[in-house]
Amino acid sequence: MNTTFTSAPERNEFLMKIARRRVKFQKHAIVYLIVCSVISLLCLVSGGRVPVDLWWAWGIGLGFHGIGAYGLLLDEQKATEEEYLKLIRQEREN
Repeated sequence: MNTTFTSAPERNEFLMKIARRRVKFQKHAIVYLIVCSVISLLCLVSGGRVPVDLWWAWGIGLGFHGIGAYGLLLDEQKATEEEYLKLIRQEREN
């Protein structure tokens, strides 16, 4: 039996969607760091300048991806879900 993921009836699809977005963002961030670092290293070794424009342009896109994955501080839907989960935990304790 696979115990890695909860079974379909127990799984909260909203939380799974958030988890998927966050994992995709984390992969994007790793690729960003590796690719930009390798290109910058190659430019430095060959005597060229570091492509700061690449870091900035892709970094802005990565920032928007992060906002989409983790939300803003005032993300009402996320705050509502967290409050809901808190209430469920309190109810189970009583």
